[in-house]
Amino acid sequence: MTNSPFIYLDHIADTRFIAYGDSLEHVFENSALAMFNVIADVSNISPEVEFDVEVYASELEDLLVHFLSELLFLFDAEETLFGNITVHEIQQTNGIYSVTATISGEPIDSSKQNFRTEVKAVTYNHIRVEKTDSGFETEVVLDL
Repeated sequence: MTNSPFIYLDHIADTRFIAYGDSLEHVFENSALAMFNVIADVSNISPEVEFDVEVYASELEDLLVHFLSELLFLFDAEETLFGNITVHEIQQTNGIYSVTATISGEPIDSSKQNFRTEVKAVTYNHIRVEKTDSGFETEVVLDL
């Protein structure tokens, strides 16, 4: 594991990253931060606007894709750049996984925020959620 909570990998026409965390909750948080950091520099985003998110899926990999896709939808629909992600809980009940989170950020303002590129979608290409010796690791490919 590196000192960074995520790293970027080379991928043709898309962006691919690996995120790290000491728990499932933290690796989902770091995956979301990695995704938003592709869009813009999120290191100084203020928590002006807040949303609660709850997503369900039958597999952890599906849960990650649905979670990141929901955040990307909120970015577009609410015109808000998110830089603060708190995953409260990931659990499995009766074979269904769920994630509950609170995300916050500030309204999009290109004069204030350093935008990099547009993310069109979260893909299933190379998607993985794995338990490691030091916690958890995800791998995600974003369609640009």
